[in-house]
Amino acid sequence: MGRDAVCAPENQASAQPATAHTEASRPDVEVLLQGPAPLIRIIVPLEYIDRSGETVAGRLIALRPLVNAQLVNAGQYTHPATDPENGATDLWLYTGETAPVALTANRKIPNPWSVEVLAKLKNDAAADLQTDHFEVDGVYYTMAPGYGPARIVAVSTRSIAETRALQLFLARVMLIVLILIVELLLVALAAQRYLVEPLEKLAFSVADWRRHGTFQPDLPRALPLEIRQMERAFSRATKRLDRHEARLTRATKQQDLLIKEIHHRVKNNLQIVASLLNLQANRIKLPEAREEFHLVRDRVRSLATLHRHLYPDGGLSALDIRAFLEELASQIFTANNRCNKGRVSLSLDIESVPITPDQAVPLSLIVTEVVTNALRYAFPNERCGSVQIRLARNEDGAVLTIQDDGIGLDATAQSDAEKREGIGLQLVRGFARQLGGTLEINSAVGTVYTLAFPIQPVRRTIL
Repeated sequence: MGRDAVCAPENQASAQPATAHTEASRPDVEVLLQGPAPLIRIIVPLEYIDRSGETVAGRLIALRPLVNAQLVNAGQYTHPATDPENGATDLWLYTGETAPVALTANRKIPNPWSVEVLAKLKNDAAADLQTDHFEVDGVYYTMAPGYGPARIVAVSTRSIAETRALQLFLARVMLIVLILIVELLLVALAAQRYLVEPLEKLAFSVADWRRHGTFQPDLPRALPLEIRQMERAFSRATKRLDRHEARLTRATKQQDLLIKEIHHRVKNNLQIVASLLNLQANRIKLPEAREEFHLVRDRVRSLATLHRHLYPDGGLSALDIRAFLEELASQIFTANNRCNKGRVSLSLDIESVPITPDQAVPLSLIVTEVVTNALRYAFPNERCGSVQIRLARNEDGAVLTIQDDGIGLDATAQSDAEKREGIGLQLVRGFARQLGGTLEINSAVGTVYTLAFPIQPVRRTIL
């Protein structure tokens, strides 16, 4: 077996050289770590013929050093590195049962076996892993199959060249990142200077144009062509809008003057018509005809009064129903030669109810007709009394109540005065239908007219 081999028969007393054919089975290889140097023990089962001529089972045991000291001393296990800056690498033998054993004489990495590394190797041995590689605290560990259950672990550190390469790589990455950051900053500054600031100035110039009517953007000369084109487009648009606005302003002024003139003429014409009717009534000798003229005069005057309240300065205004009804009632009392504190008194209880112009016309004519009839026919023979006008809101709309404490209505009477009152009632009922309301008349004590009508939304019209 050579000088490093030892043959140990199973029966040393009768051991003789084998003279019969031996039959070997698969050898058993084992690494022995006892002693100053690790040994490889190979056990080969065999049969041999002893001195008595019998076939006996035995074992052939061979021992040899794992590392040949002569080859190590002669330098045949190692090849000197051509690059003196190569990293250090040590070889260790690990079986999982004992501490790692160094396979290299001069170890370059002192004490590489921390608790974490040993635990990792123990877990690999328990999982029957033959190969593995990992890194702990800058030291790299590579495990490879060895002899039998033993495994060879290469422990190495990064070389100077590798460290320099890594540092160079990180420096280049940082340089690229820095260049990108600088480029992004330059792009952001350029965008701020040539895009954002000009657009903000254009927006401010448009706002100033809306407030003061002048569009004068103060933009720098070095601008992209698109921004310059946008500035020119804004300038042309604002000039066209200014001209159009000036034309609209002139047209609006002319329209306002025309509307004021129309309303002024309508108001004057209504007053002239009322005056003509009054003059014509005074020239008529027949009392019945004169009274009819007076009734028409009162209706025209009520329309003139309503027109003055709806169009105070030539423009449409929200109707102050309280002030309008107070003036209208006083006007009716004056036209019928009555005063508020005289024989017949007037009381008003008016709430602020929104009334549209379409509702105001029939409402004013109803008030004129009912109050006029009350003053003329409810208090004969110097009878004293009162007339009350109330306007209030309810859940569905508004309620107008006109009440007097006079003699009341008598449906069976056929006097001329009552015939005229019947004509007035027809007008009142027609105006009530025009308002979309319901009219109730109660003459148990005096006469009470109750008109319930819906409230329509008031449309604001600016002329």
